[in-house]
Amino acid sequence: MAHLHKRALPLSANEGNSGPIDSLTFDAGAQFVDVRPGTTNEFKSPGLNDLRGPCPGLNAAANHGFLPRTGITSVQTTVDGLSKAYGFGPEFAAALSAIAIALTGDPTGLTWSIGGPYPPALLGGVITNPEGISYSHNAYESDASPTRDDAYLNNGDAYTLDLSKFKALYSTANANGEFTLDILRNHNKQVHDYSVQHNPYFFSAPFAGLVPPIAHHFVVNLMSNHSAARPNGFLTKAVLKSFFAISGPDNNLVYNKGQERIPLNWYRRPLTNPYDAAAAAADVAILATKYPDIVEVGGNTGTVNSFTGVDVGNITGGVYNAKSLLVGNNAACFAFQAAQQAIPGVLSGLVAGILTPVLNLVNNAISPVTSSLNCPALLTFDQSKFNQYPGYKYHPKI
Repeated sequence: MAHLHKRALPLSANEGNSGPIDSLTFDAGAQFVDVRPGTTNEFKSPGLNDLRGPCPGLNAAANHGFLPRTGITSVQTTVDGLSKAYGFGPEFAAALSAIAIALTGDPTGLTWSIGGPYPPALLGGVITNPEGISYSHNAYESDASPTRDDAYLNNGDAYTLDLSKFKALYSTANANGEFTLDILRNHNKQVHDYSVQHNPYFFSAPFAGLVPPIAHHFVVNLMSNHSAARPNGFLTKAVLKSFFAISGPDNNLVYNKGQERIPLNWYRRPLTNPYDAAAAAADVAILATKYPDIVEVGGNTGTVNSFTGVDVGNITGGVYNAKSLLVGNNAACFAFQAAQQAIPGVLSGLVAGILTPVLNLVNNAISPVTSSLNCPALLTFDQSKFNQYPGYKYHPKI
């Protein structure tokens, strides 16, 4: 693995568009993502029954066939497709996919939806249809999204782009009309504060609460174009609009729901520098140095501006605390370990023949991540401490 930058913290303003590890080489043949008309990965609008959801990168990947165009995918299909489309780290993709299957997907067929509900593979194997990540509030997705509304503030819809929120992000481009990680971190702070100030049910869970900060990093790390002149990547307004299904001039932007697409003449980050769990953890650590409140676990207590942090030491048996979460990989470690600890309870109603394979899938996918991050062992996870937050139990209706 390449060495992380040896710059004095905070790194945020100096970090390139490939994250904590610079992309120093460019191979046009290897990095070109061919989505021209007539090719296997040409753009196709989703069909009537195809599922799309809150993540523009996943939606674009499905619209180009890097993921199944149905929007229903498996671990290996996700790993292969996101690597080919974006240079996404395989162990990172596997862990996120396995968690999605356990928390929002179909444990009978070991699939998950990038959008809404779908029928399970084995009728009667699960009590209800898998909800997909569109309805995974506080389980997989969370408040303070880059461009989506908080579920509680939008009648449960946290998956449709809010054009005003996109415009707020779009307006943060620098003088060159480009976006950097520092810009996206500042935007993350703005939307986080907005949620605290406007959403009495705002809640930031250990795993789901870290998804929006990581999603902000995804925008730059995975959507940036790369070239020989700029191997580290650059993200223009035009490219951002394409990935977020936006058309029109700056003064008349239009959202085209479901039409997220990878631009023509676009080159992904190199597979020699994939965006993996270690890179994401380092990015989150840099974010925590700049804005520690963003990674704090807790929420509003029924009124706006009432954010109260949970005592992390109490829920982890002292393995982590509020201060240690801001150090190194700890925030990312806690997120993955908390999801791993919570999943058996979520799936407790399944029969052993279904439960065992999905638990094995999750453990086999998360263990390489926590091992690569050198996470401390977490044997205790007391979720009862979250009951004081009304947003913890809020679930949008399908």
